[in-house]
Amino acid sequence: MVIRIAGVFLACMLLPALAIAGAPIVMSFSSAAAPQGGLAAITFSFEHSEPAGVQGFSFGVCHTESVLTLEPVGSSGDFDEVVDWSSTVETLKQGANPDFFQQNLESGGWTVGCVICFTSCDVLSPGSFEFGTGYYRVNGQVGEIGTVGVCSSLGSPPVSSVAVVNGASLPMTSLDGSVEVLDVPPIVFSYNAPDRNVNYDPATGEGDFTAVLTISEDPSNATYPTNTQGFSMSISSDSNYISPISADITGAVAAAQPAFAQSQILPSGWTVGVVYSFQVPIFLQFPSETNAVQIAGSTVAGNLQGDATGLTVPLAWTQIGNPTIFNVVTSNNTSITPLTSDGVLTLNPQTNLDYVRGDANADGIVNVADVVWSLQEIFNNGPAGPCNDSKNTNGDGIFDVADPIWLISYIFQNGSPPPAPFPTCGEIGDPQDCTSYNGC
Repeated sequence: MVIRIAGVFLACMLLPALAIAGAPIVMSFSSAAAPQGGLAAITFSFEHSEPAGVQGFSFGVCHTESVLTLEPVGSSGDFDEVVDWSSTVETLKQGANPDFFQQNLESGGWTVGCVICFTSCDVLSPGSFEFGTGYYRVNGQVGEIGTVGVCSSLGSPPVSSVAVVNGASLPMTSLDGSVEVLDVPPIVFSYNAPDRNVNYDPATGEGDFTAVLTISEDPSNATYPTNTQGFSMSISSDSNYISPISADITGAVAAAQPAFAQSQILPSGWTVGVVYSFQVPIFLQFPSETNAVQIAGSTVAGNLQGDATGLTVPLAWTQIGNPTIFNVVTSNNTSITPLTSDGVLTLNPQTNLDYVRGDANADGIVNVADVVWSLQEIFNNGPAGPCNDSKNTNGDGIFDVADPIWLISYIFQNGSPPPAPFPTCGEIGDPQDCTSYNGC
């Protein structure tokens, strides 16, 4: 076994001399407090004052199993396989790894054996050194305290906790660390609604828009990134000016192919309920802002016809529906109310529509997706975008294969950018060949 090898090396180094008494050799551990389910980082440091220096060491580290679980840092074969070793340990032999360094995971802890240099070409000089950091998942009951410290009971045969000086083993003293289990703070998710321009024709009052609603998780959550089982959304606007049309899952949520995804379109807004699975466990995480639902709406033409001024209306996270649909994220069979950030719809009277040239798919971003969209539309009967002006990348007034070629040259070959309006929204006057564009 690996630990037996460590014992053989250390035993060989012990042959020239018996154990001697001297100043204590100490391994000290930091303490921490972490919420139930969270991760505690425990740093351990080595201190000795032997003038001849330390030639090697072995020790075990035990923890309270009912409270803590060690989470290895790396993979098998990594130097940082079990814990995150400091640069001091990684460079023990003349700036390089020790000649022999073996670590093992054991039930209730871990062990390590080290010989710095087989020929005693280098030693660890007297002093205090940070050796590394171990990471422990906190699984105990709230208020419990677990300990982490040196022990000599792990392994088969058990690994002794000693340092080697002049070929003799000196016992290692442990200053144990502790971890207190704290109550779990509330898990925080956030719902975000964007600000959008809604262009309408003042002659008719007609206009439309889309908006993507997102979910994100606070990275300070104890269980981050947290597994979620589903969510519901409820968002409204001013029904005097906005008429909801649709609400559809998008992005990672759509890719998960949830077992249930149902929307309600109400006069005052949109609601969506999503459950990823009813039987087989399927979870989604939202470690960063993630597109979840795309809503679409149109203007109430009769109330905007002849309005050449425009106005703003809210896109607000309010509970609507019958029965009422609440804004919640479900995790561990529990409903969590998210923080919400409202959006604003700016109703903007325009005879001519704003657009971004080159944005064939009208998502507000000019990138390779627009090349693919254009080629699909031209050659493969793909969906036809309603704004030829935005698809007309080279600005010659004709949407054809020259436009995706121009865009490829711009994106990948340092070619000329599309002419105005680019890279921001705008319009260049009549005539327009654009019935709608929702990218601005």
